[in-house]
Amino acid sequence: MKQHKTGIGPGLQVALFLLCVVLVFMLRSLWTHPTEHGDAIQKYFWAAEILRSGDWSNLLHNHHTLRWAMMLPQIGLTWLLGARYELFYILPLLLFSLYIVLIIFGLKKVFSLSQIILLGTILFVDPWGLITSNQLLNPPAGILFSLAGVFVLVSKAKHQNLAVMLSATLFFIAYGAHVTYLSFAAGGFLWLVFFQRKWSRAAIYCGTLLSLMTIEVLTFNYLSGWQLTLGRLELLAGGTHIHHVMNLYEPVAPVHLLTRWLRLLPPELVLCLIFFAVGPWLFLQRIKGKPGPAVIECIYLVGLCFALSITFAVISINPIRPMMPLRPMYLVPFLPFASIMTVYMWSILAARIAVKNRTGKELLASLVLVSGLWVAYGLVFQDRFLGFMWKADREYTAYSDKFQRGELLLTGQRKIVYGMIAKFKHPVKTVNRRTGISVIDPSPRALCVDRLNKSPLDLNYQACEP
Repeated sequence: MKQHKTGIGPGLQVALFLLCVVLVFMLRSLWTHPTEHGDAIQKYFWAAEILRSGDWSNLLHNHHTLRWAMMLPQIGLTWLLGARYELFYILPLLLFSLYIVLIIFGLKKVFSLSQIILLGTILFVDPWGLITSNQLLNPPAGILFSLAGVFVLVSKAKHQNLAVMLSATLFFIAYGAHVTYLSFAAGGFLWLVFFQRKWSRAAIYCGTLLSLMTIEVLTFNYLSGWQLTLGRLELLAGGTHIHHVMNLYEPVAPVHLLTRWLRLLPPELVLCLIFFAVGPWLFLQRIKGKPGPAVIECIYLVGLCFALSITFAVISINPIRPMMPLRPMYLVPFLPFASIMTVYMWSILAARIAVKNRTGKELLASLVLVSGLWVAYGLVFQDRFLGFMWKADREYTAYSDKFQRGELLLTGQRKIVYGMIAKFKHPVKTVNRRTGISVIDPSPRALCVDRLNKSPLDLNYQACEP
């Protein structure tokens, strides 16, 4: 196999890739803290429950467990390592580390070293990246597999048809993490049709996606006892969460469809949105016969399709009644795509205004300064610099033991979630009382728990109100 210009062979490339993943994983693990997100905790609990019971129909428990692209790896890790509380962190941290390093390696032929360092800094200190790498939420999986689909699609593989099929499969896996991520695949299709004019490969791409979705439908139909004709999509469409959301949102002014991005994005990320907005410059360059790098064009189209789908997702013909709340969490998968475009566009701007053989280093230095302030923001405001992952099994096991001995009474709105944490290793019969959740015979001196966000965990225990 031909070696890269760097002189590093394929074997060393793989080893270096894995080493970088481990380094990012270890560094990010320092920003771990007690997990409280109910969506993630349900995935941990039901992955362990599927292994305990052998009943795979538990994947149909609700719309969170239906996200098989995260559930299946979590089930595999639980089978491999046992029901240990470190599993609350391993998979999300691994997904995060993989997509960070994948971006760096995938763009190393397009970006300079300074651009790579800048992009890596922006992605690593992104506050939403911190949240989603701490617990098993869907953005890291969507980002990882969608970007992997992009890099495979634009690769110079010897067998292009196979590469297109593999790319479609990776986009399909992203869709398995969240239904809205199917819009990422639309960007890949547009790139094949409008940028490459490869109609036969576009047909292979769509055929692969449709075949995989058919397999998914048949699988979930089988798990449901042949009750779900349309499989996972039917269960999602009829879920109570859809009806709940439909009753929450009234039509708003059309301008809110766009301004809500500015209102919901953290201020330090608005810059990424602005640079992404000037992305059509890529199309103008192509018209002029000066196209940008294929990978940048594809990344832009994929990110654009997701941004449009999440902005204009509606529940009726009315185009301004959203199907889901545009919470900041829903915007997370878009941010790496916007960050890539930010670094690319900034570098183009620096080169364009360079004079007298200057390379725009002043501009680059100023952006590095901004990213340095960004790092400071991350260190100061992204608190809980605990490394909780490394003591999670000890802390949560002690919490679970106390609960199962009847020494804790779970109260507040999150009591069911905290009950899942307590029963993750060893399920125990519990009673949902008026005062909270406990084992059948709680101790008269039981302490109450209505939050579980402090470390050590016993700081959360308090005397119950009479």
